[in-house]
Amino acid sequence: MVKKSKIKKSKKLRRLPTIRNKLFKLWSEAVLSRTDWTCEYCGAKKGDINKNQKKIKIDAHHLFSRNVKDAVLKFDIRNGIAVCPICHKFGSNSFHRNPITTIIWLQKNHFDRLDFVLNNWTTTIDLNNRKILEEIENKLKAKECLDIQKLQEIQKLYPLKKKKNKIEGNLFESLMEEINQPSSSSDSSEDI
Repeated sequence: MVKKSKIKKSKKLRRLPTIRNKLFKLWSEAVLSRTDWTCEYCGAKKGDINKNQKKIKIDAHHLFSRNVKDAVLKFDIRNGIAVCPICHKFGSNSFHRNPITTIIWLQKNHFDRLDFVLNNWTTTIDLNNRKILEEIENKLKAKECLDIQKLQEIQKLYPLKKKKNKIEGNLFESLMEEINQPSSSSDSSEDI
């Protein structure tokens, strides 16, 4: 009888894109549940019937783009708004087609969120740092806003090790020294 090994296999780390995709789903869920799946712009509820006799769905829209690299706002629920497809993308005054209408509406109805986004849109955080991603995940599961200062503290406590360039170190330095040394084979002052 062969005994199974008692050595535990190390837990395989999830890939960063997989983690970020999960965070986007959690972010969307938190933004939508905050309004009970109701469009914040027109008031339509998820499951209502639209004029085409189809059930309405509700989308979570980023006020500040989620495509900006390392932008901390992409996972903060204050940067999100629940909207139906007409208000999100397809209507003439939708959030994607008419950003001026969006800004004016936010000033009147959710100035706190607009102010938060305007004050934090340049804030970046290393979204390759697993400790930071873990903290973001915990906040999103609890449907809470991110604590940007805490994320910045985590980044200082657990900085990522930067990969060295292949041309760094002794090899590069020795090549540069070789190039910069004067040639010793010819000395023109002795020839005269």
